Amino acid sequence: MVKALIYKDATTRILRVVCLLAMCWVSLVYTVALMPISLDASGTNPLTVESSTTLASQALVIIAAALAIIEINSGETAIAALLVGSRRRMAFSLMTAKVVSIVVVGLMLTMVNAIGNFIAYGHGVSGRLMIRYMMLVVMNGVAVLSLSLLAGNVLLGLSIYFLVPILLEPFIVYLVPAVSDLFYSSAIRSLADGALPLQNSLVSLVWLLVFLLAGYLSIVVRILEW
Repeated sequence: MVKALIYKDATTRILRVVCLLAMCWVSLVYTVALMPISLDASGTNPLTVESSTTLASQALVIIAAALAIIEINSGETAIAALLVGSRRRMAFSLMTAKVVSIVVVGLMLTMVNAIGNFIAYGHGVSGRLMIRYMMLVVMNGVAVLSLSLLAGNVLLGLSIYFLVPILLEPFIVYLVPAVSDLFYSSAIRSLADGALPLQNSLVSLVWLLVFLLAGYLSIVVRILEW
């Protein structure tokens, strides 16, 4: 079932197009990093290794949005659930297929990122960099996918993903400063910086599990509605 679902998504034209766009995005980030541009008189390019890695990891947002669009606009899941006879099994298979697709594309983009990082900054293709980038893209991809499925709309899911850290997080942190490191945006920043102590590692893992559970439950609800 999982293989069939992966094949179904992989053969859609929209996913092939967005994979190309994602690769173009990563290439664009490191092209800008090579340009002689500066925001001040120092002449230093504002894109550092960390900021370039963070921007490049946003390529998986495009992939996740495409996967969510395929699912939201398709009624095949309900038919498959009827054939399988288990809504929970179908939801698990579907979520697993989406995550596997994110991981596979993430591996491909990790190689592109490593090449771009080497060209722009002269850093070798280290295992630590690749693992850090892979963790970033998986976190971004699963978060956008789950939020889009939960909201039932890709634009709304993207709005939640990008606007909550900007609008809601500062207000909550102002009221309760102790929760400043508990937002998923903080976990993503820690991944990008390469400094991931035990507390931030646990926060990242908890958020990943929360997003996975939210995606699974949203699929179950959609199947029940159908």
